[in-house]
Amino acid sequence: PIFEAKFDSNMAFLQKTKEQIEEDESRALKRINETLAERATKRQKLDEEVEEFKIHLQIVPNEDDDVYTEATPLAR
Repeated sequence: PIFEAKFDSNMAFLQKTKEQIEEDESRALKRINETLAERATKRQKLDEEVEEFKIHLQIVPNEDDDVYTEATPLAR
């Protein structure tokens, strides 16, 4: 029973690792097959989103910079 549990645990880990490797390979192949035009379009869209967020971003100065801690006694 102990050996079987360890064996099952190891097999589950190996299966998960195998699936993760396959997923990584799939992503890499997808990236390789992506054309330069698709990349440029994606980059442009991201840049536009960043600009949109910058419009709505407002930096608020924090005048209340006080930092304090409260001591909690661990033993009496």
